[in-house]
Amino acid sequence: MINTSLVLRSFHISAVILSVILFFDTAAAQFEQPGGSKSLFSGASGITLGGTQQQWTLQDSGTVTQQSAPISISVPLANRVLFSVTNSGAITTFDTSKVSSIVDTRISLSYVFPGEKFWLTGGVSIPTGKIRLTTPQLHMASLISQTAFAYRVPTFGQGLSGNIAVVYAGTITRRMVVGLGASYFYKGKYEPVEASSKFEYDAGDEFSANLGYDFITYTKVARISFDLTATYFFEDKLNGTTVFHSGPRFIGLAAYSLKTGNTSHLLQMRVRYRLPNTFYSGTVTTKYNKTTQMEGLYSLSYPLYPWLLGAAVGEVKVFTADQIPVGGIPVETGKAQIGTAGFDATFLFSDIIYPTLNLRYSAGNVTLENKVKDVQGIEAGVMIRIVF
Repeated sequence: MINTSLVLRSFHISAVILSVILFFDTAAAQFEQPGGSKSLFSGASGITLGGTQQQWTLQDSGTVTQQSAPISISVPLANRVLFSVTNSGAITTFDTSKVSSIVDTRISLSYVFPGEKFWLTGGVSIPTGKIRLTTPQLHMASLISQTAFAYRVPTFGQGLSGNIAVVYAGTITRRMVVGLGASYFYKGKYEPVEASSKFEYDAGDEFSANLGYDFITYTKVARISFDLTATYFFEDKLNGTTVFHSGPRFIGLAAYSLKTGNTSHLLQMRVRYRLPNTFYSGTVTTKYNKTTQMEGLYSLSYPLYPWLLGAAVGEVKVFTADQIPVGGIPVETGKAQIGTAGFDATFLFSDIIYPTLNLRYSAGNVTLENKVKDVQGIEAGVMIRIVF
């Protein structure tokens, strides 16, 4: 049976998006360069598609396998306007559970103000992904959502959502750029579980602020970048009752890139720090532990041939334990120590099509519901970027 309310809501959203596109297209036309130049987005326009096979084998628990096929289309509508659509199909299996579905469809629109210092972006996620999961499927979804596993499709459907953000980037010197940003993310209600009674979940909205810094050294062969994002989460509700409040989260990213001759080096460090979560059960309020997630990555790339760029990649993840309530009792989950090694190959035989092959092998241990499990992961995929 067709959900009439969903159809009408999707139609209304599409109409609003179309109106906004037409407005920005008309407004941006006032700032067009002669000949209709779209140079502001010359590097962003195109199609990205591919396919990835990922699997993690969990000690004494089986293997979680996922095949995903993402597609992203970006089209400049005018000199200052970029329109994008993103989706991904995925087949995920674990034990006897299987979910074959596309995810929620992401539609976004970006506008660069005259002067090229302010960037406004907004969009909606149309609820095309699968919801109302069975209990086994829900357990599988909890596994693929573990950050340590880095599945390309970590969620299925999460209802209607939308965001709006503004970013400022300005030069302090010829070699130094500073950026500031703020965004608001709206999350709608949806039914995550297949149940005979009402089970309507309303995840809390988010507000984020961002500070970025980028510096190119005087030798022009090295670049240093820092980025800090702080996010405040509003309360989650189940059937209108507050049940969960995620603690504020801070994400810091530092990167150092260096080019020596034909060899390029990239060293990157990411830290996620989240303050304690709060769970509500009737009149009982419980605060659970804060968490820290650290990821370090090193990449070395070198042109093996004029038409082939190779890159060796190493990564280390160290996560502290998160806590969730199971039967009213807090249990640890998400603690991880994982090492990854891999290789990328990018083919440069065309100025329009850029295929990239990647291969990764990972090993370590992850804590899931108080049980420490040895894990092994394999990822192989191909990504093709087609530039307009």
